[in-house]
Amino acid sequence: MKTMLQKLSVLSAAVALSLGVLIAPQADAQTVVRFGHVDGEGDLLANPYWAFTEVFGSMLKAQTNGRYELQVFPNSQLGDLESLLEQNVRGSLQMVGGLNAGHVAAYAPAAQVLEMPYTFPNTEVARKVLSGPYGKKLADTVAEQGGVRILSYLPSAFRNFSNSKHPIRTPEDMAGMKIRTQQVPIHIKMVESLGASPTPIAWAELYSALQTGVVDGQENAPYTILLANLQEVQKYYTLDHHLINMPLITINEEFYQGLSEEDRAAFDYAAREASFAMLGIITAKESQDLKTIAKAGVEIYQPTKEEFGKFVEKAQGPVSEMLVKEVGAELVDELRAAVAEAQE
Repeated sequence: MKTMLQKLSVLSAAVALSLGVLIAPQADAQTVVRFGHVDGEGDLLANPYWAFTEVFGSMLKAQTNGRYELQVFPNSQLGDLESLLEQNVRGSLQMVGGLNAGHVAAYAPAAQVLEMPYTFPNTEVARKVLSGPYGKKLADTVAEQGGVRILSYLPSAFRNFSNSKHPIRTPEDMAGMKIRTQQVPIHIKMVESLGASPTPIAWAELYSALQTGVVDGQENAPYTILLANLQEVQKYYTLDHHLINMPLITINEEFYQGLSEEDRAAFDYAAREASFAMLGIITAKESQDLKTIAKAGVEIYQPTKEEFGKFVEKAQGPVSEMLVKEVGAELVDELRAAVAEAQE
């Protein structure tokens, strides 16, 4: 049986192969596609977005005979995620990686439906739902409302609560805690519903805020915690799986619709292949990421079925009610139906 490191090596080799041998010499690119994100590059295992952009760029160039070339701006070179989204909506930046539904909802309210807590039982169901008719309908709706299209949904790992005070086994354990959230109304409502005090803090300031006690805890997926070294300033991590960490790859809708049918197909194909590479790396690393977090001295807790039910009971009702007001009952009901069908 292959070890984790062997599996990761094989996966990295496969990605590297796609970069090195799939592209024959092509004609000079005629159109540069600008892609911005906030994470690093240079290591396929440590920086999954680098895997995405490398595979996407190589596939796009190959599929279009070199007529499109990807120009990547990592490490927040063009600004934070909110700024990148604004540029994406305006069209000065054709593509963005790493936005979540809460960000996109500022321009397209329908995207908020993806932030309904405790909706997806696992990443397999989420990927099935979002690669099917529901995901296509939502992408069309978001494009119509906000001017950006979701080119790839990336349900990668579950977001969980961490803190520096004491283990969280039930919502009652969150009472009085200051939990960092993004400036996303649905996230704020969820944390309030669970009994804690939501405190919006920018991503760049999170480590310092946790270190100095401005907030007691936060919520993120294991690989995101390691990207920011949050395991150094947290003591407890509860695997409550309240949301799937679902970064989005977006593309300016006017740019996308301006492509020929053949070129749109090339962009779609490149996005599917790049998503496979990125999600494969994150999935392969997840158990190792949890071990790394534990090795740093963080106590990891898995709620029992009964305890998990208490989280669902506290959060899902109030957030669903808010969502229905924001996006309408149809999108919410259709999502639940699609999840149920994907589990049959």
